[in-house]
Amino acid sequence: MLDYIPFIRIPVILENGLSTFSLLMMLAFLVGSFLLPKEFERRKLDPSHSDWLIFLGILGTLIGAKIFFIFEIWDQIFVSIPGYDGKYLYPLTHWDGFPGQRGLWSSLFSGGGLVFFGGMLFGLLFITLYFRYFKLDTGSYLDAIAPAMSIGYAIGRLGCFVSGDGCYGFATDAHIPLFVFEFHGAHPSGVPVWNTPVMESLMAFAYFAYFQYWARYQNFKKWSLSAQFFMIHGTARLLIEFLRVNKAVFPFVDPPEIVNIPDANGNPTFLSGYYWHGFSQSQYISLALILIGVIVFVKGKLWQKEVQSA
Repeated sequence: MLDYIPFIRIPVILENGLSTFSLLMMLAFLVGSFLLPKEFERRKLDPSHSDWLIFLGILGTLIGAKIFFIFEIWDQIFVSIPGYDGKYLYPLTHWDGFPGQRGLWSSLFSGGGLVFFGGMLFGLLFITLYFRYFKLDTGSYLDAIAPAMSIGYAIGRLGCFVSGDGCYGFATDAHIPLFVFEFHGAHPSGVPVWNTPVMESLMAFAYFAYFQYWARYQNFKKWSLSAQFFMIHGTARLLIEFLRVNKAVFPFVDPPEIVNIPDANGNPTFLSGYYWHGFSQSQYISLALILIGVIVFVKGKLWQKEVQSA
């Protein structure tokens, strides 16, 4: 029988306190900064914009990822605590929030807690505003960005895995090397769980290969690659969320109870109670991205190629 692949936090000791997650995030943007100007040049777009777009992508990622994280834990920040007045005022005026709960400001400015979708959406927002300000051809530039966004996401997801930040799946009895591992990160469960960060990263590398080595050479109509990215990325994230430990926005069935009782081997068993019980925040965003992509793709007949001028 195949053994589970144990999870080992990759140790990185640097004086400036950089983590493995930070290094992989930096690598993701560095790879993007290498690919982007080359694709701009190939498409006869102005490569001088690439540095600003990378900067805005980083800025949007940091801001959006944190804001969406706050929305994700909203009910853990603004709660009704007996003996404390001001359900919404108290967390605004106290750094650590209510005793025993998450603090709004401490969570917002902490080193952890990042929601990738929030970072991607805010990054796209900042970049689109940049296009409008300089009156650039938004569709052409976004199409050129699709491959870089894909590989950036793939590398960034590996950062989630090595950091052990909790982007894991629920417990499983499957014995699948690489796709199942024993989580020993921030929540030391000691039980085999779906390795969703690596699974999602592999999917992102796959559609990066699709964009980088085939789709961008097909002379599709403008906006086609952007619409395809929304549909492919949204579908990948929608599917992987069915395996992840996530809270449903509107539960369709009773949510799992978190019971931390040691099993026969002394391992906490709280992960085994998880199951999909409704669409998560990320799944609703995924559905919106898929819908937008489908509408743009179908309305513009973007499977067609540009007509070459004689």
